[in-house]
Amino acid sequence: MSSFSNTTKRELLEFGKLKKCCAFSFLYGYFYLSNEINGECLLKKTNAENAKSIQTLLASVLKNKEVYYDEKKREMRIDKGIVRFFTIAEYKTNIFKCDSCEGFFLRALFLMCGSVNDPEKSYRLELVFDEKSKCDEIAELLNELGFLPKISVRNGKQIIYFRESEQIENFLTLIGAVNATFVVMNSKIYKEFVNNANRAANCDNANINKSLKANEKYINAIQWLIDTGSFDALSEQLKETAMKRLEYKELNFEQLGKRFEPPISKSGMYHRLEKILEIYNQINK
Repeated sequence: MSSFSNTTKRELLEFGKLKKCCAFSFLYGYFYLSNEINGECLLKKTNAENAKSIQTLLASVLKNKEVYYDEKKREMRIDKGIVRFFTIAEYKTNIFKCDSCEGFFLRALFLMCGSVNDPEKSYRLELVFDEKSKCDEIAELLNELGFLPKISVRNGKQIIYFRESEQIENFLTLIGAVNATFVVMNSKIYKEFVNNANRAANCDNANINKSLKANEKYINAIQWLIDTGSFDALSEQLKETAMKRLEYKELNFEQLGKRFEPPISKSGMYHRLEKILEIYNQINK
């Protein structure tokens, strides 16, 4: 079964027609974490699905220069002459030409070192770096784009992460993961609905318990009058009130008053029950 993170990455490998600057921004984002070996930029642990999509995307902008992929070694490499810039400052000057370029750069970067949790379980999106300098550069770029990334260290790796659903939604939108964004939004709406329903239920239960506790003295008095054969000491009006009180123990004065025909006011119910309590005290003494 595919994880939410893998499903998101597959969505990010689907491209429409891109401007040349955006395609190059994606290329530079993909090789941002590469190592330089013998005049080539090398990426390890790259899956075939990613490699095929990258090769298809860049065929038009690279012309005869290709991205090479060794499926057995799971290594991807490209001539260093193509990927000749290596810092965010250089990318801003030479690569990012339109408002969408940063999004495509981060899109590729997420494919290489990112992951996002299933929003039904928890909210967390992270980017993992071997080098602190790279981590700091990306954190600064995200700050400039209006994000508030958090940074931690885990097993010697530098981690940029978000735990707020809104930040995750905005990041996924920026990098083009529209379907994943909707999943996160829908999950948040559902959780809020469930939480509100639980709060309402808890509030109702609390109100019922409060009413039961408040009515306990009247219920005990009425039950005592019945058990001792003293119930006839009540008038017909008070008998009706007493029986309604026993029947609807969880209702407050206002709610109980609406059970009468015609309805009785909250203060009217209070005075009737207090009268029953007064008769109980007199007889009990």
